[in-house]
Amino acid sequence: MLVADFQQYPLAKWQDLIQILPIAAVLLAPDAKILLANQAYADFFTKDADAIVGMHLKDLDIDCYHSFCNDLRILNAGQKILPFEHKFAGREHRLNFQAYYNTDQQLHAVLLCAVDVSDLTARQHLLAQYNQHLQQKLDFDELTGLASRHAFQRKLKQQNALVVALLDLDDFKMLNDDYGHVFADRVLVEFGKHLKHLSAQYHWPTIYRVGGEEFVMLFEQHTLSGACAIVNQVRQAVLALNGAFAVPEATISVSCGVAAVRHSLTVVQALDHADRAMYQAKAQGKNAVYYYQRQQFYPYV
Repeated sequence: MLVADFQQYPLAKWQDLIQILPIAAVLLAPDAKILLANQAYADFFTKDADAIVGMHLKDLDIDCYHSFCNDLRILNAGQKILPFEHKFAGREHRLNFQAYYNTDQQLHAVLLCAVDVSDLTARQHLLAQYNQHLQQKLDFDELTGLASRHAFQRKLKQQNALVVALLDLDDFKMLNDDYGHVFADRVLVEFGKHLKHLSAQYHWPTIYRVGGEEFVMLFEQHTLSGACAIVNQVRQAVLALNGAFAVPEATISVSCGVAAVRHSLTVVQALDHADRAMYQAKAQGKNAVYYYQRQQFYPYV
């Protein structure tokens, strides 16, 4: 609370101060009479500063007057008004209030300053849009449309998964070598479409592309057996791509590993077990789902 005896400070001194401010400023009495104002403030009302001094705010702008009356209730209670944004005269302004009280702690005057922040607000809006666009670019794999490795790393920190699964397209290098990179990319695109469709249809968990042909699923509401059943549907969906691309049966397939997060296992440790289960599936002929349980690897059939 600032205590000021305005009898000791002539209005001329306050006028000099307000006039040199590079922003709109007005000094108001508690009855909303305009004691002083600079031209930047008067410009809001397309008037000269000298013309509005001595006027009551309600005669200048009724909306401003009602707003000031609400502010007075706060200031008369000895409370502060935090700076806030308000749209006025077609522009966004940041309003700052400074209340002055006399030695009896009665409100004596209010200095209101308004800073035009329209351009800053517009830039902040554009920056927010850019950041949102950038976040989307980071969170989604451009080729498949699935969630990205970046999104996976962030999700992994939450430690919410109950079951994890790793999926790896079999012999993907061979697809690149035998059919070309364009064909291999088309396989990844169609694989992504299938996964997104199935995930939306059955409310599956998010599927992340974490490498060239490597994918991860984090299950937060499924048991180990339930997760294995879903992963096996993914395996079958991949086999359907062979017919879509008119290639020999099982040319396109996936090996999968699944592991549960136990009390003694973190999500990262479970991922390691799922990775080993996935390599077990590859070692046993590929195109299969293996899961880790009680320190052993089992095929899901």
